[in-house]
Amino acid sequence: MTWLFNPTQPEMIKNSYYYEEERPPVILQKNVSLFYQFRIKETSSGSLPVIPDGCIDLLFCFDSTKPFAVVATSPLQRCTYEFRKDADYFGVRLYPEQGTLKFQCSLKELIQHQQIPLFDAFTFHPSIIEELAEQKTLHDRMMWFTSFLTSITYEGNYDLNLTNFCLDKIYSSYGSLNIRQLSSITGYTDRYIRKKFDQYIGFSPKEFCQIVRLQKTIQELLDFSKNIKDETVDDLGFFDKSHFYKEFKKYMSITPKQYKDLFLGYSH
Repeated sequence: MTWLFNPTQPEMIKNSYYYEEERPPVILQKNVSLFYQFRIKETSSGSLPVIPDGCIDLLFCFDSTKPFAVVATSPLQRCTYEFRKDADYFGVRLYPEQGTLKFQCSLKELIQHQQIPLFDAFTFHPSIIEELAEQKTLHDRMMWFTSFLTSITYEGNYDLNLTNFCLDKIYSSYGSLNIRQLSSITGYTDRYIRKKFDQYIGFSPKEFCQIVRLQKTIQELLDFSKNIKDETVDDLGFFDKSHFYKEFKKYMSITPKQYKDLFLGYSH
């Protein structure tokens, strides 16, 4: 069975005062990975750890005095993002291959800034924050945003289709492909593929492959019914366990065991 790329932010779930999520309706499943909302713990610092997932999140903060919205991108390494402790957040996690929403800035630039105001990235009407705030439940907000997103005309093109084809291959290999293999599969040069990834994804093919492999690793690691065995390491495209531990620590700053220990005794 082919693994479906459904990236997760497990520490956001673990460290929230409350957290709920809902998968998108079928009509949005090629564009949206997840709808979710949360409020962080009053006793927290206001920081939540975020791990690489390759996605773009639209985050709406329903602060009673100053509501706002930002576009947040995936980091290349585990880090923390700041949130208000006295407000509810609603999030829309967009797949990197989504082509419905058109950015007003380059994805490369957006990723370098990590977070920018929503209205600097899109030509949305400012009332979108108020209208979403008026919806009372996660499901209501999801359905409102579904109606909003499906009203936008999708404009596909050949280059975007090529990039999405490469992403499908990366997903199905758990991120173990390299640029030469993508070039061989598609018939396009390494340089051309890198150029299209910069344009449509914001990450290089190598960076994105590593993010996908990391996400798969995290999901395997936090499945407490499993142990990371040699065959698992092989399936994920690592040379050996040493390579696995080294790459994990590079992106997460802690070892796989230390990360798994964070979740011991916790269930979502």
